[in-house]
Order: sequence, then C-alpha cells, then structure tokens
Amino acid sequence: MNRMLLASRIEPLTEQLFQFLIYDCKVQINEEVLYFIKRLSSYLTMGHLLACIWFITSYLGLHYYGASWLATSGMLTYIEEVKHVEETERRLSEGASTFSLETVSLSRKYLRSLLFSMECISTLFYGDILSMNPLELVAEIAITLWAIYIYGALVGAQGELLDARAKREAAFEQILGELHHYLVQNEVPKGIKRQIKVYYARLWARRKGEAEFAAVAHVSRSLYEDVVLATLRGFAGEVAAFRALDDQFLRALLVCLHMYFIAQGRVAVKMGSSESIRERGEFFGELALLYGISRLETCVAVTVTEMYRLDHEPYERLLLEFPEYRARNKLLWATISTGSTQERSIIEEALRCFKQFGKSRTAGVQGPSSQIPTLLNTETIAVNAERIDAQLPHSYIYRSAMELLSRLNKVDPLEAKDLYLKSRYGARRQLKTVLGIATARPEPEDDVVRSFHSSPATPRENSTYEHHSDSLEHMEAVVAELSRPTDHERTENMKKALERSSEK
Repeated sequence: MNRMLLASRIEPLTEQLFQFLIYDCKVQINEEVLYFIKRLSSYLTMGHLLACIWFITSYLGLHYYGASWLATSGMLTYIEEVKHVEETERRLSEGASTFSLETVSLSRKYLRSLLFSMECISTLFYGDILSMNPLELVAEIAITLWAIYIYGALVGAQGELLDARAKREAAFEQILGELHHYLVQNEVPKGIKRQIKVYYARLWARRKGEAEFAAVAHVSRSLYEDVVLATLRGFAGEVAAFRALDDQFLRALLVCLHMYFIAQGRVAVKMGSSESIRERGEFFGELALLYGISRLETCVAVTVTEMYRLDHEPYERLLLEFPEYRARNKLLWATISTGSTQERSIIEEALRCFKQFGKSRTAGVQGPSSQIPTLLNTETIAVNAERIDAQLPHSYIYRSAMELLSRLNKVDPLEAKDLYLKSRYGARRQLKTVLGIATARPEPEDDVVRSFHSSPATPRENSTYEHHSDSLEHMEAVVAELSRPTDHERTENMKKALERSSEK
C-alpha cells in the first residue's frame, strides 16, 4: 500500500530524470521519443496499479466469501483440451475440488490481473474474467469508471496532438497552394519551381512549418537567451568568429541570428575569377554587415544548406549595449581565413615545389631577381592560382587595411569598398610574388617576406629541407631560405662592387 502511495511522485521524478539525461549526460536521443515513452509508461503504470487493486480485492473476497475468479476454473487455472465433453467436465469438477491458490505462480496471477485492467482501459472487455462476489463487483465498477477516465485522457491527448499537427499541415499546404498558383500565373520556370518545392519540403521536415524557438517566444528575455544559447552552443563552438566572444555578448548575439552563418551544407562563394567553398561553421557577407558594402560575392548553395542570418539592424542595437565589440569584430570577422582543406593543400604543394627546386638550383642558374624565387609557375599551381584568395587574411597588406577600417568610427560604404578592393588586389599580387607565380607586370624587388606576414621573419634552421612543413606559418621561413642569393650570386655581386670601387 505504501508503494502505491508513492505513485504520485512518478511524474515529477520522471521529468527530472529526462532533464538530467538530456542536459547533464548529453544523451543523443530525440526528446519526442522520450516523451512518447513517458506517456506510454504512465498508462502502463496506471494499468499496473489497477491490476494490483483488482488482485488484492479478489484475494480478500476469496477468503471472506469463499468464491472468486481466482478460484473459478478457466479464469486462472488452465485445463487441457480433450476430445470428449464428459472428460472436460470431469477435469473441471476435479480442479474445483482440489484447487489451491498457492499452486498457481505469482507471475500468472499478476498477468491475468493486468489483462483485466488493460481490457478495462481499452474498453475491449471480453468477459473472460468476471467478478464472483460483492466485493469484486464493487471493485470492478470502480476500476471501470477509473479506466474510462484514463481512456478519455489517452484519446483526448492523442487527439489534440493529431489535431494540432493537422492544423499545421493544413496551414502549410494552404501556403504551398497559394504559392503554386502564383508561380503558375507568372509562368515561373520549372527549375525555380523545383527549388521552391525542395525548400518548403526541407522547411517542413526541419521544423514542421513552425518558426525556430516559437515555443519560447513569449518567455522573458533572459530565459529566451538561455534557451537559444543552450540550443545553439554546439553550432556556435564551430564558428571561428564566435570563439573570441565572451558569454554575455554571445548570448545576446545568438538571439539576433536570423553576414550568413552556415549550420549545415556547403556554399560556393564566387568573387571575380576566384571561387571558394564555405562549409559548416563558416560564414559570408560580413562586409555588408560591418561596413554596409554591397555584397561583392555571388553565393550558390552546392548542397541543401541550413544557415543562420544576422541582420544589420539587430546587430547595431546589440552594439549599443556592447560598444567595445564594434572595432574588434570588424577586424576579427574580416580577417578570418575561410580556406578549405583543398585550398590549403595547394599552398602546401607550393611549399614542396619551393623545397624541391630550391635544392636543385645550381650556382650557374640566374633568376630574374636576387630577391624573388624563380620557380613555382608550374602548370598545376598556375591553374589553381585563384585559390590563394583564401590565404589573403594572412597578408600584412590586407590585415593593415582591415585594421585601418576597423578604427574608423564612420566610413562611407563606397570608400570602404574601394579600400577593400585595393587592399585585396595588392595582397593577392604580393602573395603571387611570394609564391613565384608569374603576373602580368613585373613586381618590384622588395622584401616580399616582410610584406606577407606582420610577424618577424622566422629564423633559419639547419633542417629546413629534411622536415616537411605542414602549416602555412612555415612558408615565411621557406621563402626566406630560397630568397637568399646563391654563392655564385654573392661572388658576382662582390666582383661588381670591386669594379665600381676601382673605377672610382
């Protein structure tokens, strides 16, 4: 009896258990599945309680009245089938006279009682278990009334769930119908129609036609920020632009998410003759957000892509609360390298070519300049030369221009666009010089190493050629190594210096 009184604590304890599994243990399971299991378990628990009540009542009635379904042949006991009716009657009479409740296993008693309670709840009462005394009759009436309430709650809850889903589907289908009618009237091409259908199908599969976080849209702002932060924390950890932000600013920023941050999929970003692929955790359109520059890129989704959008107005309102992030984000978000693994492999290929031809350069070979490497205009690198745009954020020229823009409180979008394009062109040209890729006009003979990185030159090591460089940071050391004049060039320079001194 004491255990039955503890049933009232099952509901809150189950909710606490689910919260612990989802948020503390980080169990990867769908919450809808968990709550379906919870509802199913609640009905099974009610059936268990009814079965216990029915068995206890029947047990007491058997000892008080001497008759019960527990002692009735065919309800609890099992009689094997025989061919003759007389033999069946004889076995039934023998079973009634020699029946003992202790000879029946407890599991069989419980299962028969549970069957009775399930029949009452589901209203599929077959009459195979009946009340045989007044006490059982009263208990059967009470259990039937309780089962009607449980069945009504079960059907009502599921009915409301299905009705709400049907309403969402009807509203969504109405939108699709109106959209289809508009597309047909305006003779929109089939390709665009197909894209629109795929978009809405993906939208329904993702959120069932509802806006994200619509369920918590009316709670307080602090609670809303907590929910958004808890939901998008995994996504925010993969975005390089968010890693330098503190928790308070990140909380407020994630609420503004409607620049584009890619949550899933791949997007091809084209600018001029160059093209790069942005994947999960990367972004594009930052110049339009930070400086109001009209978008310079052409972006095409390569796969089905999910993105979060950050608009200018909510971002500006957020900066009124956190003004220290205005200049910081301008520099950070505009200089994050978004190069893919494939693009970085091109740079690594350039490093290997530097090493290979740098070792084989003989003393009798004269380059076009004593400061610039001569090789690296090979066919493979020339074909993929545009991919060096992904490495522009490492350029000292580009970073200096972006730092200058970030320090300006107000700047005209056209002037910012002009400065951005010029710095990008200069940095790209300088990076080509470092890599030794031929350009249309001759490059000035300056220190290309110092102009490529803002950090000082890496010291030369004895094992430069013995160990392969697997990172872009070692390019400076490789370029410095290969830019040094050979012994033959030093000898020639010394001869020229002696000739000039003798002429004087």
